[in-house]
Amino acid sequence: MTAVLTTVAGSAPAQQGAAAGGPAFTLEQCVQYALRNQTNVVNARLSRQMSTEKIRETRGKLLPHANVTGNFTDNLKLQTSLIPDFTGDPNNKIPVQFGTKYSSGVTGEVTQTLINSDYFLGLKAAKVYDELAVRDYQRTAIDTRVQVSVAYFNVLVSQESIRLVDANLAQFGKTLKDTRARYDEGVGERIDVDRIQTSFNNVETQRANLQRQLDYTYDVLKFQMGMPVDSAITLTEDIRSFTDDMPDSMNYKFMDRPEYAMQRVQVELDRLNLKSKKLEIIPTLNAFVNYGFNWFSEDFGDLYKKGFGTSALGVRLTWPIFTGTERIYAARQREITLQQSQNSLNYLAQQIQLEVRNNWTQYRNNLASLNTQQKNMELTQGVYDRVVLKYEEGVATSLDVLSADSELKTAQNDYINALINTLISKVQLDQAMGKIKAE
Repeated sequence: MTAVLTTVAGSAPAQQGAAAGGPAFTLEQCVQYALRNQTNVVNARLSRQMSTEKIRETRGKLLPHANVTGNFTDNLKLQTSLIPDFTGDPNNKIPVQFGTKYSSGVTGEVTQTLINSDYFLGLKAAKVYDELAVRDYQRTAIDTRVQVSVAYFNVLVSQESIRLVDANLAQFGKTLKDTRARYDEGVGERIDVDRIQTSFNNVETQRANLQRQLDYTYDVLKFQMGMPVDSAITLTEDIRSFTDDMPDSMNYKFMDRPEYAMQRVQVELDRLNLKSKKLEIIPTLNAFVNYGFNWFSEDFGDLYKKGFGTSALGVRLTWPIFTGTERIYAARQREITLQQSQNSLNYLAQQIQLEVRNNWTQYRNNLASLNTQQKNMELTQGVYDRVVLKYEEGVATSLDVLSADSELKTAQNDYINALINTLISKVQLDQAMGKIKAE
């Protein structure tokens, strides 16, 4: 197929359209530009940075925590208590009030976690989340590669369409000129001139439409790259650059697909969630040390004249011995979730295999169609050339020329459609087999 494509695409210009004159880009350069500037990729990169900060946040929980607590109280009415009259009748209760009208205190405390299963599991989970963010970035980058490649191919195919139409215009222009000359000399008919002029006008309109379509494909390419749409860009490659390296086998590993890696990470996260729930029975042990001052006074102005220090050092143990049955059933739910994730992983492996087979079939069908349509286009081109020659010799009519031209246009359109379908299906096959990498 490569040799045939060379004869058709070899003379295609490297650049056509209103976007000419901008910086030159190969496909790989377009992809690299997109990986730096495309919004989805930039956001995926930011998510990757966020996961790094999440790990640091989790690590920070293992460091000592210090806080200061302050309070001020105005006892508008002190609470009254009844105490026995120890100086007289013990059965007689005397109302008394303890405390002062104003009180204030400030305490600083430092705590350090000694045992807490959630902290250490959380640190491991944060690393798994980081891997998930990496895989998500890879998937986004691969999708961007595919989108940029498809947009790039659409531009090249639009250029090829214009090249073929320009060739038709040149052929028709010569035929129209010769027909008008014969009519002016009195050896031709006006009806032949009008027929060929009508067809020539249609080709000119088609050329203008294709030019507008080409301009739009450039805009789509720049959008997929993350480049301002009003920028100028030049493509340095042609169709032939991408038809010499067609896959000829289905050698692949479904583990190379980022989707599979992401699902495998999800299984690990669900396993950690289950483990976290089961380890809730483990006690939490914290060490603490604090120091503070308390102030008391009946008059607000004298409140902070004299303070009383206080300090404590100790450990605090929390052991959830029994919390009902909710932990048991919550753990069972997480076991089910883990099993679902594992089932999804197995299902995804089968789905990838089926997707590869489907894309392989589509690619082979499109490739066979491209070879056929290319041969058909060459054959109809030969038929057209012979009919024009006969027309110039006077042994064919203008209707024969128009009929041959119609068949040539149909063959060219079929070729263009087969060409873009083959290129796109090749990219989709590479993506399905995990051969397209993020970087």
